[in-house]
Amino acid sequence: MNELTEADYAQARKDAAEETKDLPRRRDALGRMVPEKKANKPYFVYQDYKRKQAEQEAAKAERQRIRAEKIARGEEVGPDPDEKKPSAAGTFIKIFILGLLMTLYAGYFVTGDPWWGYENKWLTVRHWASLIPDGTQKMYTESMLAKYDGTDPEKPVLLAIDGIVYDVSEGRRTYGPGGSYHQFAGRDAARAFVTGCFREHLTHDIRGFGENEIKTYKRVGTVYHPPIHPSTPIPPPCDGSKPQKDETPQVGPQLPPAAPNPDRKPKKTEPKKEL
Repeated sequence: MNELTEADYAQARKDAAEETKDLPRRRDALGRMVPEKKANKPYFVYQDYKRKQAEQEAAKAERQRIRAEKIARGEEVGPDPDEKKPSAAGTFIKIFILGLLMTLYAGYFVTGDPWWGYENKWLTVRHWASLIPDGTQKMYTESMLAKYDGTDPEKPVLLAIDGIVYDVSEGRRTYGPGGSYHQFAGRDAARAFVTGCFREHLTHDIRGFGENEIKTYKRVGTVYHPPIHPSTPIPPPCDGSKPQKDETPQVGPQLPPAAPNPDRKPKKTEPKKEL
């Protein structure tokens, strides 16, 4: 590679001067007259900003000097024009936060609950904690999730509730092949968790139900479901299922308490003999 000589640098400076000879010029911080080309504009903007800042500081110092002299002579002075006043927005935010804290404290003192007994999953620390990703969560499709039904001992046992995937490998005997809840593994059967219908309601369609308190498991990801068309009917209730409500379903990221085994036959009861 050929090294540049002093003549090359001189020619480059000459070419640059020729290109900018028609541009307006202004003095920089070092007193040099430089062209106002595009490459110099950020520098000029910063230079103007620093100059205005210096002018404002000098004007403020002069006002403070005059004010101090008047106070020393015992003259009447008005409010300090340089004193920062709180903005209306800042005052409103402070009042709002103070009022909210007082309301929460009063609720805890009166009812024992800062939310005054109002129940909502978005108000629980457990729900917000379940939404925090731990770096291992991922998105599953229904076909991907089906591979984690416990039939492969090398893979974890996963199930989903309302689109949230949980690792239930610690309960492999229960959720694995032959377990009483194996039908839930590898799928999203949120409706069956709510109704207790382990045969008819193995679907993620939970329309018509409200919130339910269910046991927490470790969240490991989410599952993608094709959207449910509004025209499709809601799965009909089964025998012994919980009543359905006509409201937007909200099922938290938890699992329900153990339900009776649907495969177990009910005991026969003999009619009482009349005396």
